[in-house]
Amino acid sequence: MFRGFVRTADGTFTTFNAPGAGFNGTSAASINPAGTITGDYQDENFRGHGFVRNKDGIITSFDAGPNFTTPISINPSGEIAGYYFDVNFRGHGFVRDKDGTITSFDVLGAGSNGTFPASINPRGEITGSYSDASNVSHGFLREP
Repeated sequence: MFRGFVRTADGTFTTFNAPGAGFNGTSAASINPAGTITGDYQDENFRGHGFVRNKDGIITSFDAGPNFTTPISINPSGEIAGYYFDVNFRGHGFVRDKDGTITSFDVLGAGSNGTFPASINPRGEITGSYSDASNVSHGFLREP
């Protein structure tokens, strides 16, 4: 079983599991300078959910779409970029504001695989990749 963890500068480890995490556990993906962590977990029905863990240990779950919400990156202001799959298992990008508001997006010209963010910077710009209708991969930059 996977568990998330935080390692402090003095070498101390703190492990955690998102509430409701099933057999596959919790996967932490990114941490910002404030110590806020984002990642994902699967529940006992193998449905994927995203989470945000504050430095004080409070974990908030969220879903950007119907299947497998996968947060990838969190910036210093707490904005999260990631992707989810729709009912046809096509990937869609999302950005989650610190207040919990989720905005989905797709790159114009993305083929049937979808849009997959990889990182969000302090200005809220998101980079990632997508494949066009001919399955040729491309990078993208999304302005805030």
